[in-house]
Amino acid sequence: MRNLGLLLLLMMSASAASAQDPTSDTWNVTVTPYLMGASMSGTTGIAGREATIDASAHDIFSHLQFGAMGVIAARKGAWGVGGDFIWMALGTTTENPPANIDPNQGAFAFYGLRRLSPNAEFTFGARWNILQARIGFKGPAETALEQTKQWVDPIVGLNLRTAGAGRLHARLYTEVGGFGVGSKVTWQVFPAIGFDVGKVVAVDLGYRWLDLDYESGEALTAFKYDVLTQGPVIGFVFRF
Repeated sequence: MRNLGLLLLLMMSASAASAQDPTSDTWNVTVTPYLMGASMSGTTGIAGREATIDASAHDIFSHLQFGAMGVIAARKGAWGVGGDFIWMALGTTTENPPANIDPNQGAFAFYGLRRLSPNAEFTFGARWNILQARIGFKGPAETALEQTKQWVDPIVGLNLRTAGAGRLHARLYTEVGGFGVGSKVTWQVFPAIGFDVGKVVAVDLGYRWLDLDYESGEALTAFKYDVLTQGPVIGFVFRF
């Protein structure tokens, strides 16, 4: 886990709301806190030196100090807006050299929603990606190094879901972005099934694949992050 300072735990989740009348004049809001048992694999590099990332869900959770993640979406008629956020603080120590390593990561997505049919919705927006790392060296000097890397990816996607009034529902969210503006490419596939436990509460279970391929700078300023994050997701959907 020496590369924790460069790990980014990105998750993306779309709330599983039951189909609404596209001509409705009232706002329909869903709030979805969620958890993901993520594993990560890929490569990352600084100044031309690359390292392999191979972190299991156990590795990530064992170094977790704080985490918060969730989705909110508001729809009215055929249009809507949404946001997806995550903030993760990790921590570990090394003995050679003796130091405390405290990486933070954030991903904040903001998007518009356009209903195409009772079963399909087009999404468009952007995701702000943040990586922060602080290394505090122990000993008489007690020096510290800090670095932050951030970029924005435009994203477009399609959200497909079952319609009807049944308690069981299914959803498939797909997404692509980056387009060389931020990442060279980023993509996501996220199928899920859900069960309504009441009129305003549902539980979603799914599995997500999310890939980032980002590079910037040259020589001493070169930075690379090419990582696939995947794992099971559980979300609790609250409708208002």
